[in-house]
Amino acid sequence: MKFILLTGSALLLAQLLFALLGVMVIAGGEEDQSLSERRSEDFTFTGNKNITVHGIIWFPSDGASQGSITALVGGDGPSGKADGDFNPLINALLDRGIAVASWDKPGIGASGGNWLDQSMSDRADETRSAIRELRERFEDFSISAIGFSQAGWVLPRLSIEDGLDYLVLVGPAVNWQDQSDYFGTIRMWIEGKSPAEIEEALIRDRANDDVIFNAPTFPSNLAGDLTEDRWAFIKRNRHEDSTVFIANLTIPTLAMWGEDDLNVDAMNDVEIYRKFLTVSPRQVVLIPEATHALLKSTYNYQQFDQWPEEKQEEWYNEGRSAYAEGALDLMADWVLQEAKAHSDDSWSYKSSKSKSTKSFKSKSTKSSKSMKSPKGKRSKSSKSDSAKSPKASSSQSTKSSKSMKSPKSNKSSKSENDKAMESAWSYKSPKLSKSTKSSKSMKSPKGKRSKSSKSKSTKSSKSDAAKSPKE
Repeated sequence: MKFILLTGSALLLAQLLFALLGVMVIAGGEEDQSLSERRSEDFTFTGNKNITVHGIIWFPSDGASQGSITALVGGDGPSGKADGDFNPLINALLDRGIAVASWDKPGIGASGGNWLDQSMSDRADETRSAIRELRERFEDFSISAIGFSQAGWVLPRLSIEDGLDYLVLVGPAVNWQDQSDYFGTIRMWIEGKSPAEIEEALIRDRANDDVIFNAPTFPSNLAGDLTEDRWAFIKRNRHEDSTVFIANLTIPTLAMWGEDDLNVDAMNDVEIYRKFLTVSPRQVVLIPEATHALLKSTYNYQQFDQWPEEKQEEWYNEGRSAYAEGALDLMADWVLQEAKAHSDDSWSYKSSKSKSTKSFKSKSTKSSKSMKSPKGKRSKSSKSDSAKSPKASSSQSTKSSKSMKSPKSNKSSKSENDKAMESAWSYKSPKLSKSTKSSKSMKSPKGKRSKSSKSKSTKSSKSDAAKSPKE
């Protein structure tokens, strides 16, 4: 065996190469689960009812900043700035030069108040206050918000005037009651119930929910662990529908769903966004083999307490690699493209789209020729008391599949630039992790399907409306 002795500049070059390889090896995996080595600083702002909300800002490595900061807006549940669930995502964004801000919901950590006292409008106001504080600190930065699930009823309420330059929505919900139906449908399907049993249960649960949540005071005779605070939260928000806010959005928006989402009816919500989202630039994407949180479908469970210990350990060890292929790159590329637009008035979305985004789209989307509308029936949505879509009620956006039009039918009304800025969508039955399946033979329900909400923290004995999305 021959050995080569390196000296002088050759040795120095080799040492630098090995050091670089070392960094590449440790990037991701378990290293993604910690933010302790990242530079950070605390910040506070005044939220609803003059409470003080506490947050934290993480910064990219020295010299790596791209002049962009994003605020994370979580889904349902008592989430805090240091939960750890988003650490792999945060590390991935920091490695791309994007600073990240997060805060404790009211009543969590050092923040005052109670997050269960909030409406979706309150959550939007809280986000506006956070963005205002970030704008004062980083007036020359491009500022964005990345919202998850329930944030689909929050972030579309914001506008350019609120100081936001762009939005990223991950698994955004559209109609609360439809989503509740969808969550219940999938849950019962996993349990092995027949389509007839599922439809009967949905009808019964809707009637029960109307009685429970239309009551003037908290029903003291309820079974299960639904608390009075949770009951009030659901009663306050259960008629949410974001269609009108989507139609009126003025912030450049990337909306992303996992194709195998078990919590949100991704295919249906993609269609709503494609129909009503008109802001430019925009991008609507259905990511293949991805969950509600855009993880790989091997992690597909409706609630965290369903995760086996081995899956939790696998997720921990994978870090950012647990996300579906291309999902984090697409998110970061969008953020950085919009940061460039913010600093260059002559910037063109179409001409500056990154190669990684184009590559991702070519892998993940089907041509309009191969797209078909789903054959199964879908339940009609409940009309929202608080929001009606322009020129149509909210129920028109969630018709049964027989009357739904595929994107192909809208082809003549879209310009070439529109088509370049939107991803095609496709649909198939969601993939489940093996451990979530019932021992019974399972088939995709052919009866009515609809959407849902989930809660990690509180369950009602029968009411699926008590479950709203967190992530």
